[in-house]
Amino acid sequence: MKKKITVLLTVLVMLVASIGVMAAFTGCTDTENEFKVGVLHINPVTSTSGYTYAHQQGIVYAQTELGLKDSQILIKDNLPDDQTDQINAAIEELIAEGCNMIIGTSFGYMEEMQNYAKQYPEIIFSHGTGYLDTYGEGQNNNMNNYFGRIYQVRYLSGLVAGLTTKTNNIGYVVARGTDTAECTSGVNAFALGVQAVNPEAKVHVMILNSWYDLVNERGYADTLIESYNCDVVTQHCDTNGPSASAKEHNVYSIGYNSDMALAVADKGVERDPSVLTSVLWNWGAYYKPAIETAMKCFDENGNFVSIDAWKEFDNYYGDYTDGLYKLAPLSENCAEGTAEIVALVEEIMAKGTDDWDVFTNTALSFVKGEDGKYSVVRSQRQLMDNEGNAINDVTVANITGEMPYWVAGVEVHNK
Repeated sequence: MKKKITVLLTVLVMLVASIGVMAAFTGCTDTENEFKVGVLHINPVTSTSGYTYAHQQGIVYAQTELGLKDSQILIKDNLPDDQTDQINAAIEELIAEGCNMIIGTSFGYMEEMQNYAKQYPEIIFSHGTGYLDTYGEGQNNNMNNYFGRIYQVRYLSGLVAGLTTKTNNIGYVVARGTDTAECTSGVNAFALGVQAVNPEAKVHVMILNSWYDLVNERGYADTLIESYNCDVVTQHCDTNGPSASAKEHNVYSIGYNSDMALAVADKGVERDPSVLTSVLWNWGAYYKPAIETAMKCFDENGNFVSIDAWKEFDNYYGDYTDGLYKLAPLSENCAEGTAEIVALVEEIMAKGTDDWDVFTNTALSFVKGEDGKYSVVRSQRQLMDNEGNAINDVTVANITGEMPYWVAGVEVHNK
């Protein structure tokens, strides 16, 4: 009997202890000890499509999964990523409000976040779409960078565009040029996907020199359609402007960040068929484990304990197998065979980058058999840029930090 009582007391003590930890992290009993996450957004948090919308959906997913209250998520939005004073002020406000972790969702927050990470080693900083490696001896190991191999889905969307185009002219509105590998790798992967199914097609690029430009995102799409006979337009920018332009001109588009078939649909219509598909981020696949790991660096009283868990988490560069991104449903306007060909490449990507990746010197092509089904053929190729130079040994560092060239088949136009 005594043994049973002892066991029961032990279980009760463990239960009380676990409730105490949960209270500290969810703020059930003491708001002073709540674990708080600050988030920097470039666009309004109320956006219903596009870049910030996709990130915020990921934050909400993580909040729900981890049982965090609204008071534990502090948002600073409408924050241009080229305005240093505003970025600094927003970060300082989040620090003053007691944030244990600060997430910056836009490329241009990177250097400011690194500066504050050095000043505040007991706050976790996580920066999106960057390339800085902040881990190692003498580094501020309380900061990481996170992104993913989105170029893989860009390749898939290139297959869709290459199969559907009738004019063999495809437009691409991109935020930045060869100074930003995130953008060039996306354009290049898209172009390689186009060429895998349609070697005659060209990808016409116009550069915004801005991540978020309400006027020119749509205006550049207009130009690509009207001046270069593009009958499919895609984008690496924040709003639904290119898809709206394509719809207006009775041509097709491929969206980015969120499902643009929903964003440009007429009232009462669920999906707009002019949007062939969209390249979608699932940021919750990162935010949930990232926030969960950051919480391990603090005790039940909200005090910083150790950076070890965050160091182990490291910089993040997710791939297709992580569920970090995918294609939106295909439109009924996609060419016959599109779904089958896309599925074949998705099967390859699901095996991991050791089997095949977009920028290797192995090209994919597709053959339709007598049974009407497609199969994949692999063959050797030499990657070339659009100036006739050979491209060799593309690494992750090239894709994330330095890819100062466009592949053959890409033409860049000025406004």
